[in-house]
Amino acid sequence: MTKPEIGQKQNKSLVADTEEFIDPGFFIIDIKINGKVFHKAVDGILTFESEDFSELTDDEIDKALVQCSYYRYTFLAAGAEVEARLSRVQRKYLTWFAEVSEDARREIMQERMDYKKEHKVPGSWFGSITKLEIEQRIATDPSTYKKYYKYDALVIKLKKQIKLLYGLRDILQDRGGHLQSIGRRKLENRKMTFGVTG
Repeated sequence: MTKPEIGQKQNKSLVADTEEFIDPGFFIIDIKINGKVFHKAVDGILTFESEDFSELTDDEIDKALVQCSYYRYTFLAAGAEVEARLSRVQRKYLTWFAEVSEDARREIMQERMDYKKEHKVPGSWFGSITKLEIEQRIATDPSTYKKYYKYDALVIKLKKQIKLLYGLRDILQDRGGHLQSIGRRKLENRKMTFGVTG
């Protein structure tokens, strides 16, 4: 199954210095949301067709502004979807964690009672069972540690995707402002050129 691509394909690279190498995979966004896969090399979105901004035509600036708006919305919508998924994952995780926490607490209490009887030590030796003790038990218990680390890895991945998507949205906001400045500058230059006589 081929992955649908967002946007245009370009042969330009974000790296202007030909002696510097950045792995092209660094610029790939690959996110699955509600069964749809978004696969895009973002360097094509972030570069300009022409490296000399004074050579950009009005049509190229207009086209780039439209693309900025399109991609800003795309990344905003994708970020919101990933945030919603993160909330669902965290809710599910908290429910699971609450259930296994009770089991872990009972196991720790039983171990303490067994130790107290076996070694004839006062109960005051043991403080209250801490949240850290429960979490360590869940993170190391053969029946729970796989799920614990799976959830943890998924949360890290989703938070990273959210940061990337909203970061791209902000970059494109800045790029749109930059394009508008170029357009205004070109218009002012044209006005000045037409105003010159002789």
